[in-house]
Amino acid sequence: MSAIPAASCAAMPARQRPAGVRRAACSLFLAGLVAMAFSAGAQPKYPDRPVRIVVAYAPGGANDLVARLVAQKLGEELGQPVVVENKAGAGGIVGTEAVARAQPDGYTLLLGAGGAITINPSIYPSLPYDPQRDFAPISRVATSALVAVVNPSLPVHSVPELVAWANRQADGISVASPGTGTPLHLAAEMARSMAGFRMTHVPYKGSAPALADLMSGQVDAMFDVVGTSLPHIRSGRLRAIGVTSPARDRSLQDVPTLDEQGLKGFDVTVWYGLFAPAKTPEHVLVRLEAAVRKVVASSDAGERLASMGLSPAADGRDALARQVREEIPLWARVVKESGVKAH
Repeated sequence: MSAIPAASCAAMPARQRPAGVRRAACSLFLAGLVAMAFSAGAQPKYPDRPVRIVVAYAPGGANDLVARLVAQKLGEELGQPVVVENKAGAGGIVGTEAVARAQPDGYTLLLGAGGAITINPSIYPSLPYDPQRDFAPISRVATSALVAVVNPSLPVHSVPELVAWANRQADGISVASPGTGTPLHLAAEMARSMAGFRMTHVPYKGSAPALADLMSGQVDAMFDVVGTSLPHIRSGRLRAIGVTSPARDRSLQDVPTLDEQGLKGFDVTVWYGLFAPAKTPEHVLVRLEAAVRKVVASSDAGERLASMGLSPAADGRDALARQVREEIPLWARVVKESGVKAH
């Protein structure tokens, strides 16, 4: 910032005052100008050290994969390392609470999704954070349909066949999920309610361990994000029997929707978004929002998201805030109708 010349005091209106008073007034005038210059000047540099993105689920799942892609690209854009830390447990509560309680300085962020943000409020009466009060939205990053997958040893190739087979078993079927109250869990509950089959829910601490047990035959079925199941579907270790979006997924064009298979109106799409703790400075949120929009809009990030079965969705703070606000009551209705309770 350039210096303010003392001669500028000459521009002050002349007054009949003693010399000492005039000097004091001039000093106060200069001090005021300096303060105004600093307040109107550049905000403190952000970031000036590494940034951490917390994932509230185990490594290897969709949340983790999206976070690592965002971290890499965001680090390049921000000029500082962006690292991913997995804090799994309690249906996403452990990691999500950690970010809610973090210093609101922009150096601890959350890669959040529907489960911990918009579903948990309806399942856990003593949730240790408020999704709308304790977080500052930055932007959504991506969206995805879910796919119903089964172990290939099951003699089923469609949702109607799964329903019929489940109802012939004394205990129904076992359905894995990355945690109680996640969108993947509630998608299964919605299918059970609409199709009328018996099932036992088996929650895990993330998609990766759930998928591992599904492929080894420890559980029968699962609703999963398309991207994380896609390699296993292509390798034959899993069988896809339906997708949850209104239209067929571009990565699985030969797999019919649940709506096509008789579950009319079935529509579950998951999203991934970046959040900061509430009270994070405005200039930091603006910087992060712009950076996320830029990196997700890049052709490289778009191609990598598409290869994971995801669609880019960097639509900013207002869109993410609206998503959270509107989705909470929708999932509350599903939770009530399905009778899901915290374990």
